[in-house]
Amino acid sequence: MKKLLLVLLSVVSSTLFAQEKADSTLIKTDSVKVDTLINQKEVSKKRKKIEEDTLSYTEEFKRDRVKFQFGLRGGVNFGRYQIKEIKDVVRVTSSGLPQFPIVRDNFLNNAQSALGYLGGVFVRMTRGSFYFQPEAVYSQKGGKFDILQTNGNLFKRVNGTINAVDIPLTFGLRFRQGRIFAGPVASFPMSFNQEIEDALKVYTVKDFKDELLTRPKFGVNAGIGFEFKHFFIEGRYEGLFVNMIDYEIGPTNNPVQFQMSPSQFQISIGLVK
Repeated sequence: MKKLLLVLLSVVSSTLFAQEKADSTLIKTDSVKVDTLINQKEVSKKRKKIEEDTLSYTEEFKRDRVKFQFGLRGGVNFGRYQIKEIKDVVRVTSSGLPQFPIVRDNFLNNAQSALGYLGGVFVRMTRGSFYFQPEAVYSQKGGKFDILQTNGNLFKRVNGTINAVDIPLTFGLRFRQGRIFAGPVASFPMSFNQEIEDALKVYTVKDFKDELLTRPKFGVNAGIGFEFKHFFIEGRYEGLFVNMIDYEIGPTNNPVQFQMSPSQFQISIGLVK
């Protein structure tokens, strides 16, 4: 009887051990299959990314897919003001009448540049070697002009700044790590610094800001950039088709037109993702 029990116990234990070993082998096999599938997916993703990165611009364009990116940029402006030079501008009193004795001044250009800053965001839509990039940029446009007395002495050197929100729409062409671009820009002036206001108040009693800050100005921008993965550096020129300031100054009975347009050379760095 004891021998029979021992035989039965031996058979049961052998069966249980065999079953446990089979289950363990099955688990290991399933784990290997899962790991293999995960690795295959990762390899497939990497291979797909490498294949996409090595596509030529022509092949990218044929895929009929637009790539969207977002970015930001900031930098500095090197600005100049171009004014319409005018002579014999009469200073006025608080009533708008000519000062007595009459004083006349000349408005002249100054070739010196002034430093400003800029910062903004953009969206880039790319297909092949072509891209379209609308932006929103806050820009400080600096510049200088001179006011001379009729005897040739300097009355004022105006260091002006105009703060504006620019909306450039750039159309670009990529080549390797570089790109070139150009397009229209709309500039919305927000404020002027005190030096411009003080300089013009000598020749007018009107508050010119209310009129000047309600109208967008249109121009063009163009430049070149270089990209290193998500980082880029670029230089661009921006100029306006119309005058930022176009205003009558002088006595009300004999006014003259003061016209001024800023132009900027910008150097900026940024990130695109």
